[in-house]
Amino acid sequence: DNLSAGRQATNSLLDLGHRHIGSITGPIQLTTASGRLKGMLEAMAARGLAPKTGHVRSGEFREDTAYSVARDLLGQPDRPTALYVANGVMAIGVMRAVADLGLRCPEDVSIASTDTVAGAGGLKPRLTRTEHPVADMTNEALRMLVDRIEGKVAQPARNVVFQPALVVGESCSPLKAPAELT
Repeated sequence: DNLSAGRQATNSLLDLGHRHIGSITGPIQLTTASGRLKGMLEAMAARGLAPKTGHVRSGEFREDTAYSVARDLLGQPDRPTALYVANGVMAIGVMRAVADLGLRCPEDVSIASTDTVAGAGGLKPRLTRTEHPVADMTNEALRMLVDRIEGKVAQPARNVVFQPALVVGESCSPLKAPAELT
């Protein structure tokens, strides 16, 4: 459930006091990217908020793309205090950009993402993220495949939605008061 993933990750940032939240997402024509972004926007709207103009960016689900987008977005004078990043691959690029800009995560910018990838476990700080139950998803896909092979295909085809869970890492912190932002 990509909508829920975006909503959960964004609510975790909102609960920490962040109001200027940006997003770096994948190609908006893909339901994965559009669903996660919609969840983020719904979470903000539920609290009477919206991202600032230019704080929502999209590109390919790639580390190098996210790195370039994050460098541009976080290099702005009115940069967001937190980012919701569409996936773990992109989060790696965002974390690199934060470091290369001389910023600190989570002291200068909090980062929350959806899902993780090999290599993300070594990120410092550990990434706060929503995770889909990949083992359950795999088991269900295999069960559906076996049913199809054995001729037990359900009509119409089933659509199974899996709920993500929030995994709190170290990449998010409460919003600092203005006097603390030096």
